[in-house]
Amino acid sequence: MRVLGKFAAVCAAGATLAGCDPVGDLGYVEIKTVPVSPLSPPSLYLDTVKLDPLKKGVAVLRQRVGTRRLATDGSSGQLAQICDIVVQKNRITTVTVSVAERPPRCQCRSRSGTVQASSPVCVG
Repeated sequence: MRVLGKFAAVCAAGATLAGCDPVGDLGYVEIKTVPVSPLSPPSLYLDTVKLDPLKKGVAVLRQRVGTRRLATDGSSGQLAQICDIVVQKNRITTVTVSVAERPPRCQCRSRSGTVQASSPVCVG
């Protein structure tokens, strides 16, 4: 009977571990705003998640690998996309958001320099 009890306990532990979703590959997104202290900073969203106000104009977020959308509040109440951010494993993707301009614009730092466009793709 004891063998059966141990076997059941091992099966239950194995089933629990098999059901766990591993965190997977992670990377980092560094978001900077310029100027650092605008009078009324816009709300920023990563995909559909509203970010807390950036402290001293900077936030570093750990994200799963993949493409994320950086957006702000739009004029019609919907989110207005600023840029796409490509999160790579064990890399930091840095995005500078110019909040002095309307609408806000992304400036992406890349290995070849700074990239600026109406809706750029930022890669770390």
